[in-house]
Amino acid sequence: MLVPSSLMQSMASFVSQNVGAGQEKRAKQAMFTGIGIGLSIGCLVFILVFFKGNILTGLFTTNAIIVQKGYAPETIVTAILFSMVGYFNGHDKTVWVMIQGLIQTLLVRLPLAYVMSIQPHASLTKIGLAAPIATMVGIVLNVLFVLFMNRRKNEI
Repeated sequence: MLVPSSLMQSMASFVSQNVGAGQEKRAKQAMFTGIGIGLSIGCLVFILVFFKGNILTGLFTTNAIIVQKGYAPETIVTAILFSMVGYFNGHDKTVWVMIQGLIQTLLVRLPLAYVMSIQPHASLTKIGLAAPIATMVGIVLNVLFVLFMNRRKNEI
């Protein structure tokens, strides 16, 4: 989470500087570069957590499989989402960032975690999958918003 979070925060400044300078293409390239860097590190962390997560989680629980299966996918999708959020913050689309975050949390993550928790044979792994699924919904929402922004920009 530290790498995607750092990318998001630095992306907002970089994008806003480039948008202010009229360098929209460079701002958009920054988002894709951030996604690439985040994915590279996210995939590495995914592999480590998925295959060797028991070593680290063994410090906190004896049931390390929970973290390996539930958390590992989040390391990949967060890299994409956070770079997009940084891009939107740099474009002063902070209301959109809040709205998509609320949709992810209140309409996807929490209800899905609840539904998974009341299923027969509920497990923390299944409940934990609500996080990456909600993040993927956020990515889809943000891609749609980018398309909306581009279409609106072309109409002006």
